[in-house]
Amino acid sequence: MAPSDTRGGADSREGGTAGKDPSEATACGLLMLRLGRAAAARMGAALAGLEMHPHDYAVLHALNEEGGVSQTELAATLRVHPSNLVALLDGLEAEGLVERRRDPTDRRRQLLELAPGGRERLDRAKAAVENTERDLLAPLASADRRRLHAYLEQLAAHSCAARAGKGRRC
Repeated sequence: MAPSDTRGGADSREGGTAGKDPSEATACGLLMLRLGRAAAARMGAALAGLEMHPHDYAVLHALNEEGGVSQTELAATLRVHPSNLVALLDGLEAEGLVERRRDPTDRRRQLLELAPGGRERLDRAKAAVENTERDLLAPLASADRRRLHAYLEQLAAHSCAARAGKGRRC
């Protein structure tokens, strides 16, 4: 039996990596990494025009979707170490973009809300990010963009569920 024959089986019948160049086995992950870096660089440049960083945008975006969350919950959602999040929140609070308030049911917890100034800044940032995304996805037809978005949502849900339980956003 030739060496390539030993890799047959289900992989070769189902479009797996059997018989392919070893670099192709990790190509999807590498492409996601490269595209993630390219998207982050473009998003960072677009947000810099608004004197924002991608982490600021991520916090404002998450609070817009899930306001009234604790710092611990937000850190888990954003996959940021809680101690790193505190400094980020301090800066956003000082700018009047985020508000902290005590949880009325547990005075030890701080709940985070998007302040009116944060909502305004988020609206401007969303427009900048949408323009950047439109440019990044320009080679794809509209249906392909929707399909890509659905696949990314599915992968993110799987990743978050595996890490922190069903229902967790990230």
